[in-house]
Amino acid sequence: MARPENRSEARALSLTLPIETFNYLALLATLGKLGRTENEVAAHILVRETYAMLERGFHETRIPAPDDEGKPGG
Repeated sequence: MARPENRSEARALSLTLPIETFNYLALLATLGKLGRTENEVAAHILVRETYAMLERGFHETRIPAPDDEGKPGG
């Protein structure tokens, strides 16, 4: 499972999820996919996606201002 290299550097985070999302995390945990609990599964997915976004330079993505009609990319 993807975790910070030094667990002492980990920080707690609390999330509120749609019930469908939580139920899917519960299913994955029940099947032993990505972790044993909903929290472990969620942490694995969040860490994996965060590293992928960092690698892709997501934080450097610019969203164009809307045009006069309010449509993006004007």
